[in-house]
Amino acid sequence: MTGPAVAMTMPVAAAVPSFRARLRTRHPLFVQLIRYALVGGLGTAANAAIFLLLRTWWDTLPANLVALVLSTAVSTEANRRFTFGGAVVHRWRAYVQNGGTVVFYAFYSSAVLLLLGLVVTDPAPVLESGTVAAASVLGGISRFLVMRYWVFGGSPDEREPAAAEEPVRLR
Repeated sequence: MTGPAVAMTMPVAAAVPSFRARLRTRHPLFVQLIRYALVGGLGTAANAAIFLLLRTWWDTLPANLVALVLSTAVSTEANRRFTFGGAVVHRWRAYVQNGGTVVFYAFYSSAVLLLLGLVVTDPAPVLESGTVAAASVLGGISRFLVMRYWVFGGSPDEREPAAAEEPVRLR
């Protein structure tokens, strides 16, 4: 006995939110931490690569400072777009955060390099770069907190531009 076939379809995607959507909704801090760690890892690798390249021509501290400025600017923009969902940011907060990050890491990483020079006689550039990269993990935790709660204003649901300032997108 053959009869007409009845097909019943239900849009499954609309009925069950994806794992990623549930994770972003229920645990935005966790998602931001994972994304920040990815950007931070790439930023640290870029810093190390730039440092090693510049180290072939320059002394340790100038190479470190230039690598730091370049990698900080790029990683801040990557974090704004990827970690914090393209957040609108007040220009002065971004400038203060970038400047503060460069100043902090300039002193911190320079101190680490000088201390390494006291402990190891004539350290190789690869050892210097690895030491700075390892030490930067500690500063990265503080930077995440500053970016999340001050520069980019928390989770996407918590963001509101201040009434007295004109929000701008950094380019």
